[in-house]
Amino acid sequence: MALVNHAKKEINAKIVYYGPPGSGKNTALNYIYSRIKPSLRGELKHVPAGTDNLMFFDFSPFETPLPNGYRVRLHVYALTGNVTNPATWKMTLKGADGIIIMIDPAAEQGAKARESVAQLRDFLSAYGVGLHETPAVLQLNSFLHEYQPAEMATIAAALDLSMLTTCRSNAACGDGLLEALTTLSSQLLERIRTKEQQEGQINDPEESGHDTNTISPGTQPLPSSSIQTDPETVHEEQVATAIPLVTLLTKELAMEGTTLKIPLEVHYGNTPRRLLVTVSVEAVS
Repeated sequence: MALVNHAKKEINAKIVYYGPPGSGKNTALNYIYSRIKPSLRGELKHVPAGTDNLMFFDFSPFETPLPNGYRVRLHVYALTGNVTNPATWKMTLKGADGIIIMIDPAAEQGAKARESVAQLRDFLSAYGVGLHETPAVLQLNSFLHEYQPAEMATIAAALDLSMLTTCRSNAACGDGLLEALTTLSSQLLERIRTKEQQEGQINDPEESGHDTNTISPGTQPLPSSSIQTDPETVHEEQVATAIPLVTLLTKELAMEGTTLKIPLEVHYGNTPRRLLVTVSVEAVS
């Protein structure tokens, strides 16, 4: 579960790009990294994980804190190339707050895709987690064909992933990659709010009298795949800080020059607010 540190106004979450070899994970992460402003991102790293290759980086999607002062940090992981030891995937998925399942939907890749999804379910079940309990997006990545909604639904059903939001992308040119990541981030926000309400860590906003502006997700897991909690977290502040429900208004996001605009609707009690978040991106020559 994503770590919300109300004392420091930080939210930490771990995202894993998962999929069989050749599905486009390496290309996708390199593209996303290249579009993030250098001042907002950490170093892109490739480290050996046994005989396999672990790729990861961290970034903040916003230059300034959100309206109530919360800072966002996302840490993104993937194993690239041929994974020789399945246990490496299992360790990479440990503590994942969200998963983007990248699949090449070409017919000849069908068996490989089904096997990969079945393994993912096994890896998660080893931690007592079901795929239906984890924020996840199915990303159909094709370099040649733009799949229509009906085709996408058929592919998702064949993989027994109809319960997931399905996105299409072309990692070669970057189409759909930022949109899928934004969709997953929205799911993480809703999960954070629901979890904290269930645990009784927040009060009714009308009773608490505290600011009702939105907060957003981020992360700080280490390459060991564990999330570092902060012993300084103050329970009183956890109780007093309220977390709204944030909904992505559209999947068709507007890109103007180097700025990505993300329309959100924030529901706090019975009071909806609309917010336009802008994310600065920068191409690297």
